[in-house]
Amino acid sequence: MPQSIRVVFFDLDGTLIFHEPDSYEVIAAFCAEIGQPLSPEAWRRGRRVRHEYFIDPVIRKQLTTLSRDEFWRQYNRHMLSAVGIQGDLDPVVEEIGRRFAGIDVEYRCPEATLRTLAELRMKGYRLGLITNREDPERLNTQLDQVGLRLYLDWSVAAGEIGVSKPDPAIFHLALEQAGVPADQALYVGDNYWADVVGAQRAGLRVLLLDPHRLFPEAGCPVLDRFEDLLTWLD
Repeated sequence: MPQSIRVVFFDLDGTLIFHEPDSYEVIAAFCAEIGQPLSPEAWRRGRRVRHEYFIDPVIRKQLTTLSRDEFWRQYNRHMLSAVGIQGDLDPVVEEIGRRFAGIDVEYRCPEATLRTLAELRMKGYRLGLITNREDPERLNTQLDQVGLRLYLDWSVAAGEIGVSKPDPAIFHLALEQAGVPADQALYVGDNYWADVVGAQRAGLRVLLLDPHRLFPEAGCPVLDRFEDLLTWLD
């Protein structure tokens, strides 16, 4: 019953902001260049694996031991294996790394998302952020750059509190800051394993932003577009 919702929390990457070019599309385009284009099934599988990769506890632990280059080299190899690329992966991984090194990644928040957030505030909802970002300083800089700061009443980042999604503790802390019980809060995210599983464990209501329908197992309402959130709440 949306009428009892007072606070809406959001995931950040893939929900409120996006980076261009999309790193997965760079990999998919490269696979086509080397004569191994991704089938629709492989494309979807790779998208799912990318969501899972960044919340895997073993991989997250490796973030503290690997250099940045080593981490991304491992990520690229993992993705190529997931989508079924054949042959010696070493030179392919190195070439993809060189391509990414030459790309200037830009982050943006879509205008439709900013309009939706503005309307939510006009309707009286308080808005917050729950993210697995590890670098609070970089997070705050990006929130200002993409224009999100104006719309958020709180932000809770894994790098600030030492716990990350899907651990319910990060959601409980956000609820404590907002001063509302879980049944009066809604969480919107795009990663089934981090966002849906974590928020449901913490007792929040959940909407999954899943335009590609990657997660048929979601077990919660699904949005095709961020702005459809307004229709769901109404």
